[in-house]
Amino acid sequence: MVVYHIAQHIPRSTMRIHLRLGLGLLNTVRQRHVCVTLLCSIVCIIFCHLMNSSRDETPPPHIACVNFKGRLGNLMLEYAFLHIISKIKNLNPVIPENFELLKVFNIRDKTPKQIRNREKVCTRLSLHVERWGLSFDEDLFDVPTSESVRFDGYYQSWKYWSKYEQEIRDIFKFKKPIRDKAFSQFQNIMLIMNFDTRKKNNKVVSIHIRRGDYATEGHLKYGKLTPNATYYINAMNYFRRIYKNVLFIVGSNDIKWAKEALGAEENVYFSRGLSAAEDMALLSLANHTIMSVGTYGWWIGWMARGTTVYYKHIFVPGSDFSKEFKDNSTEDFVYPGWIPMDESPNGWRDV
Repeated sequence: MVVYHIAQHIPRSTMRIHLRLGLGLLNTVRQRHVCVTLLCSIVCIIFCHLMNSSRDETPPPHIACVNFKGRLGNLMLEYAFLHIISKIKNLNPVIPENFELLKVFNIRDKTPKQIRNREKVCTRLSLHVERWGLSFDEDLFDVPTSESVRFDGYYQSWKYWSKYEQEIRDIFKFKKPIRDKAFSQFQNIMLIMNFDTRKKNNKVVSIHIRRGDYATEGHLKYGKLTPNATYYINAMNYFRRIYKNVLFIVGSNDIKWAKEALGAEENVYFSRGLSAAEDMALLSLANHTIMSVGTYGWWIGWMARGTTVYYKHIFVPGSDFSKEFKDNSTEDFVYPGWIPMDESPNGWRDV
């Protein structure tokens, strides 16, 4: 009643002003409340993000990383080293997300699940660098057991995993779609070439010709070499001398050059239209192998398990590339028992 009585004596214009002020004040309070709530939400989001980032940047215990680089052949050697060093040193191997080899081989991703940013975690680890790109560096095995570590190198030596070779063979088994396509293509080639592999003296020999980047001026200046046609013909004649009938399947990153070099030879099929993994699977089905240079052909020879002829002039003596070989020796790179050959006239007769 008192409030009503007082209100009766207040001019209406004054009441309207006070009412507007009151409503404005109420709206301001509401707006401030919304702003405070929004600000608190933003702070919470930032805090959670920082907490997650700190988790990403803190390496979990017992992991091993390598700096993966290169294409299929290089990636296989790098993964083989990572697998073995992790096994020996009681570490969990970390591989990149969407790692190419996961699509090719029956490899399990053993990266610890708590790692959200794999690259960031690995870059924070102590780094050990391989001394030679194409020779065995025993010092890499001196890292402490169960202590997280990162490696940089190419690990292009069978000696890194010679004691675990069967385990590496089990790892590098092609996925079924790739294996099936390679086998189907192999059978189709036999039909096209009218070649019966069941006959005792009929043998299939794969030839891998690596040119492409190896034939560029930059690689030549660095000291990398790739053989000419005479080397391949010498190697083919070597197998022809041993077996009555030989079918050669050629795979190359320069199939045009391959056809120009070997097109006049008998019983030669040039593989086309397959992916790098499918071509490797196909060529590894052969009984024996002729390789040029590089790791891609190396794996084909190793997978085939037959006789492998390799080009013995891998580098230019005294070049920068030669320094990637310990004491200028190819012993750590070339698999035991493989046969060296070059372009010498009738060089196949001396083997």
